[in-house]
Amino acid sequence: MWTNMMPRARSYFCVFNILLAGLSFAADSIDDEKKVPAPNESYYAFGGIPALNYSSDAGFGFGVITSIYKKTPILQPYKFAVDLQLFMTTKGQHSHYIRTDILNVAKLPLRIRSRVGLLATTNENFCGFGVSANCDASIAHQYFLYRYFEVYGTIDGRYKLKDAPHKIELIAGWRGSYYWPGTWGDYTSYSDTLYAKNFLEDKRKGFASVVEAGVMFDGRDNEPSPTKGYWIEATFRESSPYWGSSWSYLGFNLSLRGYLPLDSQRRLVLAGQAIFDGMVGEAPLQEIVKVGGSLLQTAYGGSEIGRGVRSLYFPGRIKVIKQLEMRYRFWGFDFLKQHFDTSAVTFLDLGVISWDLKELEKNEFKPLLGFGGGFRVAWNEAFIIRLDLGFSPIESYVPRFYLKIGNVF
Repeated sequence: MWTNMMPRARSYFCVFNILLAGLSFAADSIDDEKKVPAPNESYYAFGGIPALNYSSDAGFGFGVITSIYKKTPILQPYKFAVDLQLFMTTKGQHSHYIRTDILNVAKLPLRIRSRVGLLATTNENFCGFGVSANCDASIAHQYFLYRYFEVYGTIDGRYKLKDAPHKIELIAGWRGSYYWPGTWGDYTSYSDTLYAKNFLEDKRKGFASVVEAGVMFDGRDNEPSPTKGYWIEATFRESSPYWGSSWSYLGFNLSLRGYLPLDSQRRLVLAGQAIFDGMVGEAPLQEIVKVGGSLLQTAYGGSEIGRGVRSLYFPGRIKVIKQLEMRYRFWGFDFLKQHFDTSAVTFLDLGVISWDLKELEKNEFKPLLGFGGGFRVAWNEAFIIRLDLGFSPIESYVPRFYLKIGNVF
C-alpha cells in the first residue's frame, strides 16, 4: 500500500532548505581587551541563521532563527539562553516564538524555561486515524488538509535534587494553547474535507490548559550534543476544566535516551531514543499528536519523529517510538573567533501508533519507518544546526528535507 500513497510529483513537496550564512560574535564580560575568552571566564555569544525554503503547498518561506546565551565555566550548557524564531511563507504559514532558559534561578538549584509563540497553518495533514491513515492518491490533495491558528505559552521548572554526573531533577510545568480554525480573516476550517467530516465544528476551537509533573535522570556529558551517557524522563500530564481547559484528558510519557561512544576520542557515537506516550480522554487533534514531557514534540511524521514521512501523517493517542542515529564528528575549526564542529549522521525512525485503546485492542499494528542521513554544525557547543534528508516507503521514498536548530535527541 505504501507505493500508492501519493503521486510522486505532488508528494515531492518541492522542499529545499538553504543555509545562507552564519553571523556570530562573542563578547568577553570579564576583560574587554581579551579577544578570546579563557576557559575559566564567562562570556556572551550569539548565533543565528537566515533560512529559505519552498514547497508546492506553502510557497516560499523565509525567516531567521537566533540564539543569545551566556557561557560560564561552572554551569553547563550555559547560564541562560534566549532564542527567537521568525518564520513565514508566501501562502500564509507562520511559526514565531521567543524562548528563555535560565539556570540557578535566585541562586537555587532551579532551572526555569518559558516560551510564547504563534503557529498558523493552511495545510496541516489529516489522513485518518492511527495506522489506518491513508492519503489516497486518487483523491484531491486538499481533501486531506486542515487549517488553524495556535497561540501558546509554556513555563516549567526543574529542581535539582542531585548534581552531575548523575543528575536528578523534579519537573513541574504548565502550558496553554488556544486553538481556532481558519486563516487571517477567515476563521473557518476547509469544508468538505476529511478533517471537517470527522471533527465537529464546536470541538475545533478552544483552550487547552495542561499541567505536567515528573522526574528526570540525566547522565549526559553534554546537553546540546551528547557523546556519552543517558537521559530518562517520566511525566504525567492532565488537561482539566478546573484550570481553564476546554477539554479533559490524562496522559503519561516515558522517554529513554542513551549515547555510546565507539572510539576513544568520542568522534563516532551511537545515539538512541525510545518513547512510550499515551493519553485517554477528550482532546483536539492538535493535542493528540503531541508527545508529552519536558521536550514537547509531535508524532508521527515530520522533522522530529518520523523523518521521511509528511508531517503528522499518523495521529494517535498511543505512541511507541524508537529512533537511532550514528553520529560521526569529522572536522572542527575556528572562524571569526568562534569554534565549530561538523558531523555526519545516519538515522532510523520507527513508530507504532494507535488512535485509541479500542484500536489497540484490535491488535492492528503496522511499523512506520523513516530513515536517512544528515549534517550537523555545532556552534560553540551550544548552538546546533541540523540538516536532515529523510526517506520512507510510506512516501514512495520521495526525499524530505529538514533544516532545524538542535538535535532531535
